[in-house]
Amino acid sequence: MRVSGSGTGGSYNGGGNRSDRFRNRHRPGQKVRGMLIKNLPDSLAWVDIDGERLLAQLESPRPEGSRLLFLVQQLIPQIILKELTGGTQGNAANALGRISDFDSARTLFENRLRSALKQAGLFGRAMPLPDFLNLLASTPPLHAAYRDAANCAAPLSKALLDADKGTLCYQPWLAPTSRRQATIARNAQTDSQLTETLIEFDHTRMGLTRVQFLHKGDSLSCRVQLQHPEHANDLSRYLDSRKYHSTGFTIQHLGATKLPRTSHSGILAELLFKG
Repeated sequence: MRVSGSGTGGSYNGGGNRSDRFRNRHRPGQKVRGMLIKNLPDSLAWVDIDGERLLAQLESPRPEGSRLLFLVQQLIPQIILKELTGGTQGNAANALGRISDFDSARTLFENRLRSALKQAGLFGRAMPLPDFLNLLASTPPLHAAYRDAANCAAPLSKALLDADKGTLCYQPWLAPTSRRQATIARNAQTDSQLTETLIEFDHTRMGLTRVQFLHKGDSLSCRVQLQHPEHANDLSRYLDSRKYHSTGFTIQHLGATKLPRTSHSGILAELLFKG
C-alpha cells in the first residue's frame, strides 16, 4: 500500500496538522494498524490510523473496514510507512498472512452481522449466545461468513498455542455491534497460577478496548484498558454496579485505564510479533 508517495512504502502529505500529530504519537520501528474507512476512485481510499484520517493509494483491493498493518520506517522529513504483508520472510510472513485472512473474513462477517441485527431489530442490544446461534441458523449467508472467520482463526490459535501464548477464540456475540472481536485464553499451568482471559474489541466511542479477566478458585477480577480513556470513569462506575454475577461470582473490578499505544495494533499482532 502506498500513501501519497512512491517506493516500497508510503509517505503522508495530508496536511501539517495531521503529519505533526502522527509524528508526535509514533516512532520509527513501531507497528501501527490502519482501518480502511472508504474506497474512492482510482485505487484511493481514506485510512484511519489512531484517529487520524489520511488519504492513501491502495496497491491491492481491500474491503472497507479492513485492518492494515504497517511499520513506521521514517518520520522526518516525510512520514514513510511500509505495509507488513505476506511478502516478508519466515514465520512472520505466515503469521501476517494468517492475520490478514482472519481480518478480511472477520470484517466481512461483522458487516453482515450489523446488517442482520438491524433487520431483526436487535442492533444495540446485548446478545446471549443462544440468540446469536438462532440468528446464524435463520440467516445462512451470515452462518457461512461466521464459519469462514472461525476457520481463519483456527491456525492463528494453533500458532499461539505452539508458542505457549494461549488460544484464540472468535466470539462476536460478546460485542455484537463492535468490531475486531478476539478472545485469548491462557489456562493456569499450576494450582498457584491464575487463569487469564483477554477479550478485545473495537468500540465506536471507547476505541480499541481490552478486558482482562483473572480467575482462580472462587475469585474473579476484571481490568479494562481503553484506547480513549476519557470514558474510563463512566465505565468504572458502570462496572462497579455489576459486581454480582448470576453465576454466584463476585467480580472484583480493578479499574479502567489507558491502553498503551504499543498495543493499538491489537492483541494478535502484539502476541505473534513479540518475542
